[in-house]
Amino acid sequence: MQTLLEWEYLKALSVIVVGSLILFLVNIILKRRIRKMEAKKQEGKKTINLNFMRFFQKIAVPLAFLGLLTVAVEMVAFDDQIQKIVKISFSIIMTFIIVRSLNKTLELAFARYFDHDWANHDREKNLRPLLSLIKFIFWIIGIIFLMANLGLDVSTALAGLGVGGIAVAIAAQGILGDLFSYLVIFFDKPFELGDFIVFGDKAGVVERIGIKSIRIRVLSGELMIIANSDLTAARVHNYKQMLRRRVVFKIGVLYETPAEKLEKIPTIIKDIIASVQTIEGVICDRSHFFAFGDFSLNFETVYYVPTNDYNIYMDTQQEIYLKLVRAFKEEGIEFAYPTQLVYTKAGASKPVETEVVPPPQITK
Repeated sequence: MQTLLEWEYLKALSVIVVGSLILFLVNIILKRRIRKMEAKKQEGKKTINLNFMRFFQKIAVPLAFLGLLTVAVEMVAFDDQIQKIVKISFSIIMTFIIVRSLNKTLELAFARYFDHDWANHDREKNLRPLLSLIKFIFWIIGIIFLMANLGLDVSTALAGLGVGGIAVAIAAQGILGDLFSYLVIFFDKPFELGDFIVFGDKAGVVERIGIKSIRIRVLSGELMIIANSDLTAARVHNYKQMLRRRVVFKIGVLYETPAEKLEKIPTIIKDIIASVQTIEGVICDRSHFFAFGDFSLNFETVYYVPTNDYNIYMDTQQEIYLKLVRAFKEEGIEFAYPTQLVYTKAGASKPVETEVVPPPQITK
């Protein structure tokens, strides 16, 4: 009997040792093969079997080792004390391997999806925190199953987790609010990585969207970190998704400008906007003489620039303004500036013109 038991132990040990050596060698071969394929991929070459090799190395080999342990354990009839220790050890190893395999499968599926050319690669960084959260949930579920497999009262533990979860939820309302806000941002997509947004008195480019906070590079250069819930509750202007920019500008000319020259001004402005060379597609919506100001005759113009790039918009506006100055000089039209006319009764042969700010009043 003792010899038979020793023989069973020897066979089980042989199965584990030989099988582990084979799996170890297979793992080494797969790692080298994967490194070569990854090097080819960086060079721009096609690697058809790369994902399959990764799956086999990270998932199939650990699962094969788990099967090897299962066969070895079944080959030996342990006594009650040793059987209990073996069961606990095997359950821990099995839980670790299965949960790890599930997480690796999720990672490989994630990487496989974003390997396609049609995938939205800008969303990859946004999905990373969500991927980590799902992996953490897998570990929690695995631990619960492990406790049940070891004979512990899982219902009591779940009830305790429920009560503790309520307490934690009350204490961590802000964190949970940021988590739900992250899900809102992920599914609703009010903005994405690289978008230029304006909220409140701040403006900047979104650099990272996390589960708890969002990192924004503001115009002054520093990195601003703001909670997800604060940003979802604010009014956000997303300039990255702006197809064209509406521009309104006003100019004023002197009251002494002749009527025939006033009639030319809208045409002059429209022609200038039509001749813009900074970017194609600039459209003039309207240009009108719209008000009698305190010291000027005012014109209002509206035009559209087909870009969301602020620098291009400023270059376009600069080109229009410079051409407008030259055109007015050629036509003899003068821009107005704040002035005041002062009239005196005694001994005044002509009015005296002075510059003042703020807007003038006429006194006699």
